[in-house]
Amino acid sequence: MVVTVKLEGLNIVKARGKWYVYPRSGGEAYVKGFEGTREELIKHLEKSAEFTHAYNRPRLAKRAAKNFPIECLGGFVYWYTNGDIDKDLKACLQSPGALEKGYPKWQKLAASTRKDYLEAFEYLRPEFDSDLKDITQPDLYEVRDRCANVKWPRFADQMISALSSLFRQAVRRGKMPFNPCLGMDKTHKADPNANREWEADELQYVRDNAPMEVLIPVMLARYAGLRGQTLVDVNRKQFRSHHLTGQAVRYKARKNNKLVTLPVLQELQDFLVSLKLQRADGLICVRDDGSAWPSEKEMQTRVSHWLRDQERENHIGSGTTLHGLRVTYAAWWKRTTGANNREIADLLGDESEAMGAHYTRHVETEANIARAFSRVKKNDP
Repeated sequence: MVVTVKLEGLNIVKARGKWYVYPRSGGEAYVKGFEGTREELIKHLEKSAEFTHAYNRPRLAKRAAKNFPIECLGGFVYWYTNGDIDKDLKACLQSPGALEKGYPKWQKLAASTRKDYLEAFEYLRPEFDSDLKDITQPDLYEVRDRCANVKWPRFADQMISALSSLFRQAVRRGKMPFNPCLGMDKTHKADPNANREWEADELQYVRDNAPMEVLIPVMLARYAGLRGQTLVDVNRKQFRSHHLTGQAVRYKARKNNKLVTLPVLQELQDFLVSLKLQRADGLICVRDDGSAWPSEKEMQTRVSHWLRDQERENHIGSGTTLHGLRVTYAAWWKRTTGANNREIADLLGDESEAMGAHYTRHVETEANIARAFSRVKKNDP
């Protein structure tokens, strides 16, 4: 039996003596197994704060973030993103917003980071009415796990990272007692062998066959160890003379603001000289038509798609990535010169010595195995 009430958009069903209330558009029931008369059910709906909250949630999802108080998730997202959450994504990535009393570091975040954050916050729009001080870690696990099933695990973890950054500012400004994201585990388990070192024949194939818009970032990553966010902006004006190799590139790593002066290997110097197309502004990493990449992510995607095409044709092995060329760069230094972990980290523009060990751990493993076999051969009668 289906009846109607003053509230619109509901299906109220009685089955086996119990009442069930569903949104007419489909989805999970608002009320399950209510016992009593129809009049008692209606009174329950009118008085239930939980039902009212769930019923109004789709309407809240249509409200702009700026219309929520700053003590709510939506209002604080509006402040944190300088209003970009209520704007067209493409437009605000090109020109991030600036509020007089907004989060001052928003514009300084990498465009790829702002895009990830905005996509995560957009997914959370139905939760914008949540009071910041009432958000708990169990709440976050529930939202995250649902997100992992609706979207995918890596996106769910990205969402928690975005919230953690937001909550850190909320705590500092007295809107939350603590950051409930701290200590949460991940739904996506990273592959420890991802971004592997390239084989010499794979690099040679790419050098011989890749279009220039793919080859330029490959060469910058392989022979200077640059991150994608650095190489997409690198400029000829950043190259200057150096007593060790003749040239060095000077850049600030966006990830950690570390200022690096890196002597340039001869292979990269020769490649840059060979480039015929040179822009007036000195930008190096450009598309085949000479235009700048709109974002690091678009450049990364273009390189990745080309590499996967070559993998399917069996020209290169599986698992080659642009970031893997940083590993290749670091491994070359370890094998060729015996550079220590601190030196590797500095060559890569990393602050932590542990990153030097991380990028070359497979080289250390190879050396350990070689030493073990050398002892066997030495002791073999």
